[in-house]
Amino acid sequence: MSSLLRITSIAFLAFLSIVLRVHGQLYVGSPCHLNGIDGICTNLQKCTVIYNELLAGNQPGELCGFVNFEPLVCCPKNGQLPPKPTPRPTTTTTTTTTTSRTLPPIKGGRGAIARAKCQEYSKYVYQVQYGPVLSANSKPVNTSVCATKSKTLIVGGTKAIAREFPHMVAIGYDSDEGIGWKCGGSLISERYVMSAAHCSYSPGWGAAKWARVGDLNLNTIDDIAQPRDYKIVKRIKHPNYKAPAEYHDIALFRLDQDVTFNGFVRPACLQTTLPDAPDNKATATGWGLVAWTEDDGSNDLLKVTLNIVPQPSCNYSYSKSGFDVKLSRGVIDDLQICAGGLGKDTCQGDSGGPLATFSNDYDCMYNIIGITSLGRLCGTETPGIYTRVYNYIPWIESVVWGGQD
Repeated sequence: MSSLLRITSIAFLAFLSIVLRVHGQLYVGSPCHLNGIDGICTNLQKCTVIYNELLAGNQPGELCGFVNFEPLVCCPKNGQLPPKPTPRPTTTTTTTTTTSRTLPPIKGGRGAIARAKCQEYSKYVYQVQYGPVLSANSKPVNTSVCATKSKTLIVGGTKAIAREFPHMVAIGYDSDEGIGWKCGGSLISERYVMSAAHCSYSPGWGAAKWARVGDLNLNTIDDIAQPRDYKIVKRIKHPNYKAPAEYHDIALFRLDQDVTFNGFVRPACLQTTLPDAPDNKATATGWGLVAWTEDDGSNDLLKVTLNIVPQPSCNYSYSKSGFDVKLSRGVIDDLQICAGGLGKDTCQGDSGGPLATFSNDYDCMYNIIGITSLGRLCGTETPGIYTRVYNYIPWIESVVWGGQD
């Protein structure tokens, strides 16, 4: 850690000690009280009401302590701060102007829950930071941790950089040699990863058991990534998925605990409107894992921009070699997206991994439009087939945020 970062961290901890009343060292989950209201000691970034008060420069309440240098605050159980005392009326009139980024209104109807969650998760593009000079009047600054400085799409496959795809997940399977990372997925909430249904179980590897978030290289620990492994405790395949056919190839993996969001890890948004790729281009990401073959792909997280291929052209490409049981009805436009390009390494996207576009509503956020399903053929004219996320929004919302798992 650089000396500047050390100073910043020390200033941050000192600042919190000044603006928050210290409870004495408590721990995550400890009961606490906030001006007569029952609370629970919680990580600062997980307590939205306290977090927002700090951003506004206000003194919100009690500090429980620190865990691994992360502040724990007394978070009200009801999600609301105690009412502030009513100020005494004065004869002086003042006008206060607050400047903030205007967020798009959340529209109702299909996908309203997913859009609201997208807006909620977009706040994790920013983190509270404090300057190295500490004073009683110091205020936190909301600083972007975005690694994507341009929306220019990559023409050929290349390595991703830290924090560029914070929603990317590696799916792992137990073996005698340890965990084998054989599929990809996308983090879409605190507790759920979206992947392909065919990734939920393999005859050779068994059930999907692990989800790794925040990683760049699957085999090294000396990069600047911050990986963490979570156990998969439930694998929910779409009810219409019937192997070996690749239709409705989508699954939701429930994790054993909530994922901690930071600059390296945060959910992506879901595509809730059509067209899902207005520019007819999208980015596939992954470690080049091609299902259960002997090819272990790349240990580095890769990205490649692909062209969206019209359904008639896609069907023609696959019909030349004959439709098999996986595509007995051909490519169905409502259910699937075709994407590829001449000479492109379409296999650089993982099976189960995301096909995504940049969000036009929120800085540094991606919309997941597809899930890598079939046709991962490297450097050929045959496009890959991706499950179209838009078609499954009501089902996803009911499972992830509706408690119908």
